[in-house]
Amino acid sequence: MSDDLNGKRVLVTGASSGIGYCLAQAFATEGCELALVARRRNRLDALADRISSSGRRRPLVVPADLSSRGEAARAAREAIEALGPIDVLVNNAGSAVGGSVWAVADRDEARADFEVDFWSPLALIGHIVPGMRRRGEGTVVNVTSLRQAFAWPSFGHNTAAQAALALITETLRLELLRFGVHVIEVIPGPIDTAAQGPTGLIPGIVEAVHGRLGVAEPEEIASMIVDAVRHGRDRVFCPEETTRAAYENPIKLRKQIAEDVTRVYAQSPLPGEVIDHLVIGADHPLIVQARERWETEHATRVS
Repeated sequence: MSDDLNGKRVLVTGASSGIGYCLAQAFATEGCELALVARRRNRLDALADRISSSGRRRPLVVPADLSSRGEAARAAREAIEALGPIDVLVNNAGSAVGGSVWAVADRDEARADFEVDFWSPLALIGHIVPGMRRRGEGTVVNVTSLRQAFAWPSFGHNTAAQAALALITETLRLELLRFGVHVIEVIPGPIDTAAQGPTGLIPGIVEAVHGRLGVAEPEEIASMIVDAVRHGRDRVFCPEETTRAAYENPIKLRKQIAEDVTRVYAQSPLPGEVIDHLVIGADHPLIVQARERWETEHATRVS
């Protein structure tokens, strides 16, 4: 892709907050035409107004609940119909489900997580990449997670979804090598967004993972992603040094995590009857309240 991103048509999922929110603003600054996808129309409209008030073209707002099968495909069709062929697809939206592997099993909450984190990115790829291949240019950006490299109790399903997206991203890169379409995997560690509210509910993880890797700002990773699109880089790590080191040596990280978890269990073991039944989906009141509490505490930042 040309270094000049002005006029490029960019679709960003998960654009109503966090990384996606900052990324939309970063691409708008480059003069890109944007399609913004997320569940909350009011947040998308506010972001679109903010971008247009700076003299940029108002982004297309596409409200979509990506946990519902078919919504990603509809969003892709709507964006293409309004803007034309998409030059940059950013699969950034994420979900989560908490609970032991056997409690979550194949429940609806688990399937909704995979719908957002795995199947919806593939649906968008299925609708957009063929056009890129025919034109011989374009960029797909898949935001995964460093959690693909290590496990933590109660995060099993989401970790598996991120690992699945990571491997399909690498496969897609190989398949598109000869067609001029670039594929970028973004591998965040801890990023200071509303997702940190629910993460803080998990005993020990903030001290073990955040303390080890550090926490980056969403504006930082957004800038790195735009730079990777401009210069054709294959991967983005953020925080860069610590996250890259953990990704490249997962065996060392997993050993450290096992020691951390053993220590947490010794200090505050959960009763067996709790872990047999507790399942916390993305819309569970505990998750919603934790996100809202984070947003209240960070009221000066919409992201």
